[in-house]
Amino acid sequence: MHVAVTYNKLSIAQYVKLMKYGEETDVKTLSVLGRPAVLASDHTMKIEINLGSGGSGGPVEQGPLARTLSVALDGKDPGGYYEITVWSTSGALPDDSVLLGIAEKVLPTLPERTV
Repeated sequence: MHVAVTYNKLSIAQYVKLMKYGEETDVKTLSVLGRPAVLASDHTMKIEINLGSGGSGGPVEQGPLARTLSVALDGKDPGGYYEITVWSTSGALPDDSVLLGIAEKVLPTLPERTV
């Protein structure tokens, strides 16, 4: 699992439009804790580095599928969002309800941005 925050002027509504423009599939809009949100899937990258011989481990490959939930910083959606991403080496992702449950527990514990 990975949690990140992005402070920019890109709203979730604009982010969804960009996803549609990029022809991304498996995109679902919803509300989380009263804030606009979007679920999307994409593959991770697999990189192997061989530290023993000092040489490269080979080319970058496609890694397992990841599911990301992006949630607006607040209900007005002025821009900026939290992202929670989950993946597994088996490629099986949890049901979206599991990811939503994680978000509902984790997001209220994160400190708000200070101005």
